[in-house]
Amino acid sequence: MTPFKLLVAALLLSNISFSQNLIRFYENGKVGYKTADNTVVVAPGYDAGSDFFEGYALVLQHNKRGFIDETGKIVIPIRYDDAGVFRNGLAKVAEGSKYGYINTKGETVIECQYTQADDFSEGLARVQLNGLWGCIDNTGKSIIPLSYDWLLPASESLIAAKKNGKWGFINTSNTVVIPFEYNNVQSFKNGKAMVTEGDERWFINAKNKKIEHVKSHEELERELEEKRERREKEDEHSK
Repeated sequence: MTPFKLLVAALLLSNISFSQNLIRFYENGKVGYKTADNTVVVAPGYDAGSDFFEGYALVLQHNKRGFIDETGKIVIPIRYDDAGVFRNGLAKVAEGSKYGYINTKGETVIECQYTQADDFSEGLARVQLNGLWGCIDNTGKSIIPLSYDWLLPASESLIAAKKNGKWGFINTSNTVVIPFEYNNVQSFKNGKAMVTEGDERWFINAKNKKIEHVKSHEELERELEEKRERREKEDEHSK
């Protein structure tokens, strides 16, 4: 093998070694990162740290946040007052009390202007301004207007939304798919979502059809008590 090919092979092996998933660990109250065979790559020196997302981990030091890569190098300075992990190449960050988004180069893509913000989910991020919630895309364009009391992250192309004290679901075009008629809801998962209507809970499908009743805590306790009583009677009869 020529010296050039040896150099290329060495570089490839180096990249492979640093692209493997690192495991977060704690030592003396500090966070570090190591490989699966317990080789320490990042010495425990951070107050907190996330797992790696898209090749970067969020770390906390002296109440400020920044990002390291899988070699342990600080690639985005530890200077933010709050931050989230990278999703679709963007991470939320806060400067003071305002939130925006940066890319993996540390460049500001969406200016810090929101009072609250969330990580991206299905290409959208929830943001809040003047007490109302909406969604933006990865360019900062408003996709769901800032007009809702609360939103949950997009899931299965539907967004749980609260307006005038009631919950419903909208799609990513801001069209109401399920009316605002529920006291509480959860996001869709595997084609169904749990909703609360008065004192009852149901699973509904994307067409707002009730497909399964969810038993209350009291109902479950009553069933357990009835089972216990039946077992006791059976035990008495068997004696």
